[in-house]
Amino acid sequence: MSQGRRAPAKGLIAGLAVLITAGAAGSGSALADGEDPGPFKEAHVTGDAWLNFPGDTEYPYRRFIVDAHGAPWKFVNGKLVLGAARGTVKFDHYAPDVPGGPSKHHWGWIKVDYVMATGPVAIVSGIRQDGAPANEKRANLTFYQSPRGHEFDRAGFSWGVTLPQCQQMGNGPAPFSAASAGPFGKWLRGYTVKDAPLPIPKGAFQPPDLPEDCSFRAK
Repeated sequence: MSQGRRAPAKGLIAGLAVLITAGAAGSGSALADGEDPGPFKEAHVTGDAWLNFPGDTEYPYRRFIVDAHGAPWKFVNGKLVLGAARGTVKFDHYAPDVPGGPSKHHWGWIKVDYVMATGPVAIVSGIRQDGAPANEKRANLTFYQSPRGHEFDRAGFSWGVTLPQCQQMGNGPAPFSAASAGPFGKWLRGYTVKDAPLPIPKGAFQPPDLPEDCSFRAK
């Protein structure tokens, strides 16, 4: 991966608000009924790595297996709809059930519905398919593919050093956990981020529906 790739865009939410406002106002010809401005190029995040989570000094190892493809939004009959991705994120915390006991694998997984990738950084979002509380079902993760090699890759997850409650789609934390050899001293293949331009239409479109709040219940 080239050192010269562009840094990820800042102010995602503010930028989306500008996009929505411009689209709703209509600076060009509006999308006709039934007309979609796609297809767009998809972003991709794939890979498998053990991470060293700095917030857990006793049992720091977390493994994330990622297979995510798509875009942050799509257009359906002239309306912007957030979430246009598919795939899974599987995660494992290798730790004992009780302090001092033998360590074991604790697996969970996320059904992906959102992917945004710019340069070497990606945000992946989805719904946890485990026993997380209802207001913690939405999970956001970030992935960084280092130009120095996969041993320098990084990732972050919304139930790590950020508040996990009431996450909204695409609000990912910084990639705070570094790749690691893991509990068995074996490096895995790391993460590959393939970016894609944001899907922005030429004409006017309807803004998306407001996201659900803290009363969100996963279907």
